[in-house]
Amino acid sequence: MSERLHVKEMVMQMHERNLVLMNILRDIAENETHRPAATGATDEESARRVADKEARRAEILGEIFHMLRQQDLARGKTASGPVKLQVLR
Repeated sequence: MSERLHVKEMVMQMHERNLVLMNILRDIAENETHRPAATGATDEESARRVADKEARRAEILGEIFHMLRQQDLARGKTASGPVKLQVLR
């Protein structure tokens, strides 16, 4: 019985990780999907839009690295220190 509970817990954890990964993929797709700029948008509005997109990309990468660190810790691996994020343009 104890083994069944352990397997059930593992399946639930895998399901939760899958949901997190699906949300991250959705966030990436939403952020990277090209949306045409509004007609008559000023240069300032266009620059703000690009900056917002880059900021969201950095947030998503942070979420990914956080999840990977958690998984490494759960597997007993030591964290390899802080990861420096570099947003590619």
